[in-house]
Amino acid sequence: MSIPMHPRLQPQSKAKFGGLAWAALILGIIGVCGSPLPILNNLTALAAFVGLVLGVIALFGSKKVVAGIGSVLCIAAIAVTVIIQGMFVRELDKAINNPEFGIEQDAPSEPARLNFGDQHTWNSGQAVSVSAPELHSETNPFLQPKDGKRYVKVDVTITNNGNSDYSLAGTHVNAQHNGHVAQQNHMAGDILPDDRIPPGGNATYTVVFEIGEETGELQVSVQPTMFSQETTYFIGQI
Repeated sequence: MSIPMHPRLQPQSKAKFGGLAWAALILGIIGVCGSPLPILNNLTALAAFVGLVLGVIALFGSKKVVAGIGSVLCIAAIAVTVIIQGMFVRELDKAINNPEFGIEQDAPSEPARLNFGDQHTWNSGQAVSVSAPELHSETNPFLQPKDGKRYVKVDVTITNNGNSDYSLAGTHVNAQHNGHVAQQNHMAGDILPDDRIPPGGNATYTVVFEIGEETGELQVSVQPTMFSQETTYFIGQI
């Protein structure tokens, strides 16, 4: 005659697998609900992946139906996330290349090298010119140039010949003097211009750089946006 086992001595593996099955179902539901949401679906897809692992393990337990449904939901969540992410990347790429957003990834071209005062038109339709550099005198005693350095300023003028507004804040300006990178003095000149130039309009703002005291070649490079591969160089002596 067999002696019944005490309830506390009964195998617990089936009960544990049941918990895994319910966990897989819950994570699958979370994954499916979050999969249509860009960015957020990265987290919900991770939850769905964990749920899928739990669901596969739970298929060997007593809650096979629950585990199966949870696994299917997790797989669906991961698949939808991959599709949505692909669509999101494609739409973002279209937006970046749309000139209406002020960001255009143009094809690489030979950089334009001009004299100060000349004008160059970018592929996006905006024309840029940089004035001849002048010495800049800083009145603030705490912002004086370092020993052996001096400040020069240039005026950057953008004329919008494009078909949509142009954000002046997107213009990227750098400088080199005698082959050394010139640090911009962000506390002088026009700080972070954020004007939008309508088609046919123009705007000018001043940029100040710190360069060496010795006379040499100053090269100011200007890009329509920081993401653009089209760069215009203005070169002269100072």
